[in-house]
Amino acid sequence: MTGAGQRAAIAVMGPTASGKTSIAVELALTFGGELINADSRQAIAEVEVGVCKPTAEELLGVPCHGLDWRRIGEPYSAALFAQRAREVMAEIWSRGHLPIVVGGTGLYVRGLLGGFDFGRLPPSAALREGSAEALSKLAPEVAAAVDLRNPRRVERALELARAGRQPVARSPMWSVARLAVRTEREDLRARIDARARVLIAAPLAEEISRLRGQGWPDQAIAEIAIGYREGLAWVDGRLSAADAARAISGRTWRYARSQLTWLRSESQLTWVASAAAAKKVVSLFLGREPVAVR
Repeated sequence: MTGAGQRAAIAVMGPTASGKTSIAVELALTFGGELINADSRQAIAEVEVGVCKPTAEELLGVPCHGLDWRRIGEPYSAALFAQRAREVMAEIWSRGHLPIVVGGTGLYVRGLLGGFDFGRLPPSAALREGSAEALSKLAPEVAAAVDLRNPRRVERALELARAGRQPVARSPMWSVARLAVRTEREDLRARIDARARVLIAAPLAEEISRLRGQGWPDQAIAEIAIGYREGLAWVDGRLSAADAARAISGRTWRYARSQLTWLRSESQLTWVASAAAAKKVVSLFLGREPVAVR
């Protein structure tokens, strides 16, 4: 339960296709919340279909921030996300609402709600060069908070550390309930397969055509997210629809498994399998009964 006068926030995490957004929407409708998107790909302003952004119909009128905070190919990091998201959290609290952070980019959630101060250093190529091993030697406490398998995140952490602006742990000024969505393995794989089949349809082809028409090169489009490389091959006739869907499903499944591995390493998570279970957890955390507010 939150302390008297203490600001509260909720985090809803889970692997891709686990249904975390629908649970977050239910929580927002029940407890008067606004969503903050913590998905690094859904933050790209120019795309919607291939990154599976929540639609207006899915959001049911709930505000969702962070769906247009970056451009294609623009440098982005947990630090930049946390800086912007903290500003939005303050605005949400000022409206008397509950911030609900939802997404599958775990480092973003950890950086925002775990109390890391990343500093405001602009990107610097000179400070960026190095490896995960170099980061571990230079700033082991930072390395422990960074996904060392992600070169871009390692490079950004090196920049900050070498500039003396490395992220440092600090006590956040709010209380957080961290939820993770539990989905049976077979069900999750079936959802991923179904999503891949839906992606390989006219909307993705139309989105790729629009991006090409705006002048984006194929390499930039291919790097947006899982599905775009395969979509390009399908649109150009280099893959059949069935083969493209299988390729997307396979890559997405591997990504979901890595997300699950990351989540299992996180402490203070409460696993829930439904919106009803999530509401019970949040009700206890906030110290008040669920009441429909919209």
